[in-house]
Formats: sequence, structure tokens, C-alpha cells
Amino acid sequence: MKILMSAFSCGPGQGSEAGIGWNWALETARLGHDVTVVTSTEFGPLIQAEISSGRLPPNLTFQIFMPGWLTTFRDRGLRGRFKSMTWFFTNLLWQLALPSHVRKIYPKLDFDLVHHVTFGTIRHPTCLGRLGLPLILGPLGGGESGPVHLRRGLAPFDRLAEAMRLLHTWATRFDPISQRAFADASVIIVRTDETRAVLPAHLWPKVVCNLGIGIEPQAGARLVPRRDGDPLHVIFAGRLLAWKGLHLGLEALAGARRAGADIRLTVVGDGPQMQRLQDQANRLDLGSAVAWHGEIPRSELLAVYERQHAVLIPSLHDSGGMAVLEGLSRGLPVICLALGGPAVMIDDTCGRAVSADGSQAEVVARLQRALLELADSENLRLGLSRGALTRAGELSWSKFVTLAYDDIAARLGLTTPPAPHAERARHVA
Repeated sequence: MKILMSAFSCGPGQGSEAGIGWNWALETARLGHDVTVVTSTEFGPLIQAEISSGRLPPNLTFQIFMPGWLTTFRDRGLRGRFKSMTWFFTNLLWQLALPSHVRKIYPKLDFDLVHHVTFGTIRHPTCLGRLGLPLILGPLGGGESGPVHLRRGLAPFDRLAEAMRLLHTWATRFDPISQRAFADASVIIVRTDETRAVLPAHLWPKVVCNLGIGIEPQAGARLVPRRDGDPLHVIFAGRLLAWKGLHLGLEALAGARRAGADIRLTVVGDGPQMQRLQDQANRLDLGSAVAWHGEIPRSELLAVYERQHAVLIPSLHDSGGMAVLEGLSRGLPVICLALGGPAVMIDDTCGRAVSADGSQAEVVARLQRALLELADSENLRLGLSRGALTRAGELSWSKFVTLAYDDIAARLGLTTPPAPHAERARHVA
């Protein structure tokens, strides 16, 4: 198939949306499809360096697109306080400008389909249905929501932010751009059943569930055994946002330490909750049991993983969870809530996905028990570590992209081509 792929955020070696955009483009090309990716300038130099390396498939082309006025808008906004809002409107304006740009660059529109990949959420629409080509959306998340009883434990402003997010999700039913995109779509790929459920029922026949976020198998990944007397080192990695649930993790850590377990938590990430979480850690008398690293380069983050024994990610509504995957790929058992994407990734062979039912105190108690399990039995932890490596192999990018395009080809009556020979990819400025 000849595919036009829209990935506003796309970059090699990145996490989050940029990593999703990059890996979907790369794995789709590796399947043998002729892929042209239109992306923004955000990671342009990194993309060009990867192209120059000669490692990419020959059937992968990048078209870098960003109007000058939009670059100015983005850069000014990112210097202010409202970075998330800046990215939202930058992406929205980029999507609005994209169809006319595509028609100008590719007037024949000789593609079999157009695939919108990032931003991958139902709250970020695309206008590519205007091109008149079969439209694929996703993988999309965003329909997940934290349980009401856990949202009550947030600060008033954060509860308001969660309420606004839910309102925004509900309002997509009346957003003409989103509704036009959903109506135009031939296939809508969603990451979780929760996201499927928030879409209008008449769209369900063209919805496919596919987690759509994977990990590259780590060559030479090895288990890190604890010696007698060593503390259990646990990592939390991610933006310090209220819905990431670290406040629950700190409560669980304090309880486990009061029960006699020597557990140390490494927090990697920054965000608006930093001071509040540090104050909470002080109130819980955690002191040096928590190491705060702030935001660090991805290469340094991956090195930090190598010194850990487990991952703690108690997110209230994560549709994916790159930190979960990165932990699994390094043989680290993962403790998470049985919500959203992490609930799909984690089972009792590779970690603990604890129930989010009941009161906040009950949820914290379950997280505490999971920490104590790993701290008290190194044999159990090593068994889960082996399970983590096995599970990582089952959650590869190639698996999810292959499944998606097999489904797309079947629904559109198209064929899957052979894999390409190794030549250089191309970059169109």
C-alpha cells in the first residue's frame, strides 16, 4: 500500500507521542508499505540525522511541514506557563493547515490511504478526511478516566482539571471537526475498551482495539539480583501530574517502610506537582528514601533503569504507559493500578496490577502489599523479572503495527506487500 501518514509529533529515540509517531512510521515501512510521513519541525534535526545514517527503509519518506507563523506561535507559547495548552492549539492549527499543504505538495493524491497517528487522542482531531482518501485514525486513547473515589483525593485545582478533561471528552460528540473525522474514517484504532466506550455507538462497527504502543526488545537485558541486606530500589518515571498517581505511591511506600521494608524510590520527572509531592514525602517522613532527579535526558533515564529492581506507576488513566514498557524490557516487575493501558500490559507473571476498587485507603493498602511482596521475596521478584522480559517480547511495536495493518488491509480490500530491500530513506524538506 502507498500510505500518507500524519504524525504531528514524531522523532527517533523519543518517548510519548513522538516515539509512537516514529515507531508506527518505521514499522509500517518495514512491512513493505510505501510510507510518506508528514510531521512538524519539532524533531526535524533528529529525523534528518537518522536518514543520513542509512539505517532506515528505502520506502520511508519524511515531509517536514510547519508554517512560519505557527512556529512563532508555538515558540512564544512554550516560553509561558501554559505549555500543554500551547501544544494543543499548535497541533490543532497544524491539522487545519495540513490538507491544503498536502494537496499542494501531492496534487495527484496517489495514495491508497491516509493514516492519522499523532497526536493519538480522541480530543485532538484531524482534517485529513477532506482529502477524499480512506482515512485511518489511531491508535487513539483519551477515553480513560480515573475512578471518582480516587479523584476525590486530589487538590481542588486538580479535581477541576480532571473534570474539565472529562467535559472535553464528552464535548467531542459535538465538535464538528472531530465528528467529521470519525464519520470520514474507514477504521478507528483505539488503545483500550474505555476509549471505545466513549465513542458514539454507531461508530463501533469500524472500531478496532489495538494497544498500539510497544517496545523494542533489549538485546542483552539481564536481571539485577539483590544481595542480602540491599534495599529494594523502585523507580517512578514520568511527568509529575496529579493523575499520574505518585501521591498514592508515596503513601504506599511510607506504609511499607513502617512495616519494616527497606525500600528506596527514585523519582525521575518534573511537573506542576513537584513541590506538592515533595511536601507530602516530608510529611510522611520519607526523607532520603526518595531521590528526586527532575527531568533528565532519555539516555540518562535508561541508565537509571539499570540500577532498579521494580517500577511503580500508579496512574489513574494512562492509555499507554511508556514507563511500564521500558521497565518490562529491562526485566523490572511493574506495580500499577488495574486501569487503562497498564492493566492490559501487566499480569501476575510480570508484576502486580492492583484493583482500584474501594476507598483510596484500600487502594494504597494494595499498592503497599505489592511493594512488600517484592521486598520480602527475592525469588518472587526474580521470577517476575523473568516474566517481565517475556512480556516485553509480546508487546513489540512490530506485533501491534502488523496486526493493525492486517486488519486495515482486510477491511479496505488491499494487499500487504513484501518487506523492502535495505536502502536509504528519503527526506523531503
